[in-house]
Amino acid sequence: MNISVNVITNPRRLVPIVVVSFFVLGAFAALPLDKRQLVSANTGFAFKLLKQLAKDQPGANIFISPFGVSAVLQMAGNGAGGQTKTEMQQVLGATGLPQNILNEANRDINRSLASTDTNNILTIANALWYQAGIPAKPDFISCNQQFFGATVAPLDFTNDHSVDVINTWAGEKTRGKITHIADGLTSPPPKLFLANAVYFKGKWEDPFDKGGTKDRPFHLEGGNQKQVPMMEKTRRFAYRRGTGYQAVRLPYEGWDLAMYVFLPDPGSCPEKLLGIMDGDKWEQITKPGFEDREGTVVLPKFKLEYGVELEQSLKSMGMKTAFDDRPGRADFSGISSRPLYISEVRQRTFVEINEEGTEAAAVTGMLNPVSGLEIDPLPPFQMIVDRPFLFLIADEQTGTILFVGIIREPKS
Repeated sequence: MNISVNVITNPRRLVPIVVVSFFVLGAFAALPLDKRQLVSANTGFAFKLLKQLAKDQPGANIFISPFGVSAVLQMAGNGAGGQTKTEMQQVLGATGLPQNILNEANRDINRSLASTDTNNILTIANALWYQAGIPAKPDFISCNQQFFGATVAPLDFTNDHSVDVINTWAGEKTRGKITHIADGLTSPPPKLFLANAVYFKGKWEDPFDKGGTKDRPFHLEGGNQKQVPMMEKTRRFAYRRGTGYQAVRLPYEGWDLAMYVFLPDPGSCPEKLLGIMDGDKWEQITKPGFEDREGTVVLPKFKLEYGVELEQSLKSMGMKTAFDDRPGRADFSGISSRPLYISEVRQRTFVEINEEGTEAAAVTGMLNPVSGLEIDPLPPFQMIVDRPFLFLIADEQTGTILFVGIIREPKS
């Protein structure tokens, strides 16, 4: 996911900050209080952001890393003050949490994510570039180095080569999946660029049999349908039958990460499902409500590249002052003595789901089984994902939601 944050060197001078970002059950309650609070805040933000994008982009496929957006905004928050900081914390769900607590919790969660002991690949990286000769304030730099592990370097944004430097970094951190995050950066030249990158590649704990994949009709919104390759698997799943939807949990190898797929009932849609879903409901009702059950899952095989500019969505969610380019309005005085504001919040993502597993990546840039005795076993369920659906990828150790998406039309 990409987020751009601009810094004002004069009333019309933008400075971008770019972030690149990548994407548990039983362990969540055992987390220290500060990490539980941050995870809860991030979860609430994930659903709010997805709801806003579904409203802003009706009919579109959507795939984002809310974790990446939150990370880059938290990094920028180390230099925010006044109303700017208040609005940022409200949107992120972090109101009342001191910045030092947020920083420490971010550091600890990133360490937990990095320590996943499986054959899956999960990489998270942060970086900060500042205009050569105009460094950011030392406290801002050291804070993001200490708590976010950000690499920091000067860069001449007046030289087109600066775009190549950032794009190369993003490509390396996402294994070539996100390579153009900084395109258009030098017009006008920024003064600061923050970036967060998340890359995930995982194999299903129980892969789909390629021999079972065949073309089936997928029912599009509006009544049309198209033939798409659909994978099929019958076994015991963590399954939930909710009001107006079915859901299944598909663990990756090692069980530390999992994909949750939500299928609205016929006649419903992802927006209706999102209307009854938020962070609290996810943590207290939905996620604990999955049960071990025999069944069959039919899931589209697809690949998606997605890009989104998030300024308007974040404004609609209440983060307005940070984007105000009028002198004296946005307060990022903790970053630089020069007036700054956020001009762009940009994210680029990639996801591929097939019989073996999932590969997903996001770059964000910002300028400036629980089971018991069953007396009467439930009958096998059937979940055929042949209409628009919602899905998310989560780390089961910390409860962190790394990626969320809505698929209205699977594409190869």
